[in-house]
Amino acid sequence: AGKPCLSMVAGEPSAMSVPPIPPTGDAAKISRANEFLHTASGFYSPPQPDWLAEDFVFRGPEVGPLTKKDYLTTMDTFKIYRAFEDIAPNPFGFTVDPADPQRVWFFVRNTGTHTGPLGLGYGLEFPPTNKEVQGPPEAFSIIFDADDRVRLLTVGYVADRFQGNTGGKGAALGLMRAIGVLPEAVKPGLLENVKRLLDFAPDGGGRTASKPEDVPAWWTSTARNGDGLY
Repeated sequence: AGKPCLSMVAGEPSAMSVPPIPPTGDAAKISRANEFLHTASGFYSPPQPDWLAEDFVFRGPEVGPLTKKDYLTTMDTFKIYRAFEDIAPNPFGFTVDPADPQRVWFFVRNTGTHTGPLGLGYGLEFPPTNKEVQGPPEAFSIIFDADDRVRLLTVGYVADRFQGNTGGKGAALGLMRAIGVLPEAVKPGLLENVKRLLDFAPDGGGRTASKPEDVPAWWTSTARNGDGLY
């Protein structure tokens, strides 16, 4: 049992027991999440398609849902790992979700220097700026399927928007804000309209959301990109 602590009840201190800190869960599942993050996600290193389930879904607060095909195309377009050769997620706080043994939660705090071209799609690239990125803490999660392939990847949920130099943005949008691809003057509503226009763009560049009819049926949310945020 933990040591008692004092709690105010009707103005009088009383002793109460503090519940123990929950265990972090399956170490093998956490190790696999860490391995995917560093070696296969397509963000910090080239993507490894075999890690992704066929019904894979990617979701961030302002991007997604993306199917496996669209996610891989988008990662290949940006080539974040080429634009920021020293990029690192600096992950911490890994834990298995007590309500879902197949889900691993953790935080990242991206760091890196923009020393290479950042792909923008359709042959366009943003040249190196040599600017350093200090990202805020972001919540990530990974859901594995029965074969230990990644079925869901969620990224970019900023826990403290006042840290870092990304203007409170996470994931790729945060990197773009820090190096000037997305100036702070670009308002959220305008950015959402630009994302909607990408629905009509031809194949060959990254997408911010897959066509609704292409999204796996198990993903039931109809929200796209930043719907409901602004």
